[in-house]
Amino acid sequence: MSRGTRLVAWTSTAEYVAVGELLYSESPQDRHRGVLAVKAWRARARVPAAVDATATLVELQLSDSTQPVSQQRLTLSMALIRFVNSILDLEQRTTVAQSMAVLARRVGMPAWFVELRHACTHEQVPSLRVLRAAHAHALVWLDEHYWRRQTRALPEDTRDRVRAAVAEYVRARDTVKAAATKRNASEFDAAKAALVALTGVLHSDAVGAHVVRVLLEPGVLVPTDKRMRAKFPECTMPSQLARQSTSLLRLLADVWGESVLFDELLSAICSALVPQSSEGGFEPATLGPSHAATLVAWVRWILDKHYQPAGSDTPSNVSVDDLLETCLRNPGYYSRAVLKAVSDVDPALGRDLRPFVDYMGKALAALAAADARPVRSTVDAEEMRKEEELMQT
Repeated sequence: MSRGTRLVAWTSTAEYVAVGELLYSESPQDRHRGVLAVKAWRARARVPAAVDATATLVELQLSDSTQPVSQQRLTLSMALIRFVNSILDLEQRTTVAQSMAVLARRVGMPAWFVELRHACTHEQVPSLRVLRAAHAHALVWLDEHYWRRQTRALPEDTRDRVRAAVAEYVRARDTVKAAATKRNASEFDAAKAALVALTGVLHSDAVGAHVVRVLLEPGVLVPTDKRMRAKFPECTMPSQLARQSTSLLRLLADVWGESVLFDELLSAICSALVPQSSEGGFEPATLGPSHAATLVAWVRWILDKHYQPAGSDTPSNVSVDDLLETCLRNPGYYSRAVLKAVSDVDPALGRDLRPFVDYMGKALAALAAADARPVRSTVDAEEMRKEEELMQT
């Protein structure tokens, strides 16, 4: 699931951080400059929903309040409706629309924002006092849930710190499992708290860049003991591995939400399994068989727990669209195994994928047969003499 290069409206991270600081400055002049900067960004490229909502709310905060009260109420209500819709619409990842309340819980938005949006849309518009209070709370929420995370510069040793925190969690977990003493339990609680504290302050890009990369290193979701790994062709998740890893994944899902964590985990697994080929040819495998089989088993496990086929009444926490595109564009042994895992979880989709899976199987078998043919690596003296005579004529 290659993410590729993303076009952004700002020229540098420093500019992005500076505009965020202007929008939340105590100076009205600075906030106005921040609004103008976001307007310039809008002319260059699409800006994130949170940035757009912040600039809109700040601009209203700075606007002249000499308008009639009814007009002010209408303007503020429209801004709050747009704020809630723009943030929560990003979480609609399934063909069956999920309720605003469910989406709000996923991103940590207070339920009363959704209730206020409903009132503004379908009922009587709230009073100006209520709308102004909601407006102020919306800016605070955006600051805490977007700007503070996005603008925090990550130290160069972020992955090392995440790796150390995860390693300590795994050590403490295994220790308390072996001997459930009060001291071991206390150490395990401390390790959990330290991991939550570290990962909780990372912005969303860091989940994919650091957290899930550490999870996929040997010793966490892929055991160092190869006897505990999955095997081809079944790629069945070993029950012991699932049991010992579930608590860690649940802990991180509580911090980031299931959708963010498992979407990023699927993306990282796909990047590890499927080499990105610009020519669309069959690329050689780069992981060992047991390592790759275990990653495919995790794909199957994630989809089994958090994916719902199209048309299901239950909302899905993850999407397979990018996963499928990457595997179909980059055929190979491991990408075929991923497609088979998706087909097992979603039989209806599997029927559509069957021709591609069969084609990959036949092509890979043909390549294997070609590689098995004996090839002469030397040329005898008589053949060389004839070649020289032919070149001289």
